[in-house]
Amino acid sequence: MSESRSFSCIPGSTAAELLRSEPAAVLFDVRDSTAYRGGHIDGAAQLSEDRLLAWMKRIPKDAPVLIYCYQGNASKTYAQMFADFRYTRVFSIDGGYPALHTALAATP
Repeated sequence: MSESRSFSCIPGSTAAELLRSEPAAVLFDVRDSTAYRGGHIDGAAQLSEDRLLAWMKRIPKDAPVLIYCYQGNASKTYAQMFADFRYTRVFSIDGGYPALHTALAATP
């Protein structure tokens, strides 16, 4: 049996702090393209399964990878994929886009 790799679920406030303190952090929005076009966090790239491997080739394994979706469920699936590919600092944002948007707006 293979070793299971994991990711962490973090609240929007922790994600906001991490984005501010880690210049190398990569932020992904895994909502559909309509939602992404309707509004997303500055600097977030839209991620879908068909673009996952292309992104993985560009991101260092030790870079913080933060992922949000609508409410924090789909992001866990993507976070597990990054963890399975041996990324060491992978985070799914609990509460999704609304939680991160609120946290970023609340702190300077």
